[in-house]
Amino acid sequence: MKSLLRRFLRFPVFVQLIWWLCVLGALINLWLMGRDLMTNPVLLRLHLGYFILYVGQIVFILLQEKYVACLTLLQGIIALLTTVDFIFSPVLQALGHLYYWAFTPSVETLKIYQYVFVSAAFTLQMAGAAYLWLYLRAKTSHK
Repeated sequence: MKSLLRRFLRFPVFVQLIWWLCVLGALINLWLMGRDLMTNPVLLRLHLGYFILYVGQIVFILLQEKYVACLTLLQGIIALLTTVDFIFSPVLQALGHLYYWAFTPSVETLKIYQYVFVSAAFTLQMAGAAYLWLYLRAKTSHK
């Protein structure tokens, strides 16, 4: 366990951020699956799928598996096509709430920012996938 912690602490900040956001995403989807079971299980499979993707990314990052980038890429494509459950959604939502609180934009502006949000989240997701691939590929080639 200590070796995993040491390995985690040696990761660059961006990889650590992705890992923590994946932990948050897994917890959120676990909560959503519980809610689905208690109320209406229509979205249960979707939340279960995201939960599996997040947990896979958590484990593969810790194992320094470069193919975690494939899971990150897959999640980005699925999120774009379904529910916008990107890794960086919590960060962008927090920034959006701060912006809303500070400037109180109009409804028209908010509609525009929905597209900006999805675009930024998807771009960050793809950048995260590329970064994970390049970082972990370089890491495994030095072993």
